[in-house]
Amino acid sequence: MMLKIGVIGCGWHSRAAHGPSLKRYKAEHPENLQLTACCDVGLEAAETFRTEFGFERAYTSYEEMLTQEELDAVWVIVPDYLTTAVTLHVMKTGTAVLLEKPPGANTAEVLLMQEEAAQRGIQHRVAFNRRHVPMVRKLIDKLQDQTRQGKRIYSITYDMIRIKRTDPDFSTTAVHAIDAAKWIAGSDYESLRFEYDDMSAIAPGLVNIVADGVTYNGIRVQLNCYPYSGMARELVTVRGEGFHYELHMPLMENAGSFAGLICSEKGSIELFEEEGDWFSGFGFYDENRSFLDALRSGQALDHDLRSSVQSVEIMEAIRGRAKAYHG
Repeated sequence: MMLKIGVIGCGWHSRAAHGPSLKRYKAEHPENLQLTACCDVGLEAAETFRTEFGFERAYTSYEEMLTQEELDAVWVIVPDYLTTAVTLHVMKTGTAVLLEKPPGANTAEVLLMQEEAAQRGIQHRVAFNRRHVPMVRKLIDKLQDQTRQGKRIYSITYDMIRIKRTDPDFSTTAVHAIDAAKWIAGSDYESLRFEYDDMSAIAPGLVNIVADGVTYNGIRVQLNCYPYSGMARELVTVRGEGFHYELHMPLMENAGSFAGLICSEKGSIELFEEEGDWFSGFGFYDENRSFLDALRSGQALDHDLRSSVQSVEIMEAIRGRAKAYHG
């Protein structure tokens, strides 16, 4: 089956993650994928993206692109405050859609898109790339093996650290930690408590974010988000009955440092180092590949808007400086 693909938004994230992923998939499946059109409000950005990744045509109006082209799927990679309006426009054409995180600026927008997708039968995926990181899958496999043996998972700690990020609303990045931790736990959050360190002396609205809570399956979770620090790092630490796992995410900003999974079981250590390029190691290729494979085969898609609702609810709670969240 030949899929005709369009991309809306040709900025840094598209160029670093989705463009290379689509180009690789096209090289591996030349008879199954047509990179038909890309769009950006900046003509130079659109044309550069078209040339670099092998798209056939470039547009500066996504409305025109959707009118002129017969597309099977569209990638929506725009700022979060534009995601809902653009995605709803795509859905109204009956086209499948992959939309970047966060899927909308708030919970109401996610529910609106979810309802539209359900009514129109739109195949879609929310691009929470940490769910597709190969080492995250390996970690989850390890944890599932432990639980099958009757072993308890005590806690999951997710450290998200960045260098001199001064975003007044870091919640739209912290949503990755929120979502990935519950994905690894295999359960939604039952409750969370929040603390905020005021960093407004550095930049307006800047805060450190700490969240402590528990999932419905009884795992304690701590999220530590420090946007203005001395290194870029995402570290997942899982403690359990007779085991201790550390997952070091392959951040582009931390290139050259260790990325992979350290497994300690009763004093015995096993090391799995991430290999290959960044957009594969950080889950972007599998995120795109499995979406395209499902569209080609007619399989039902996972990682949809419904699975993203709680992550956005908590993101919104942090944005409003809530003291607690209850699922």
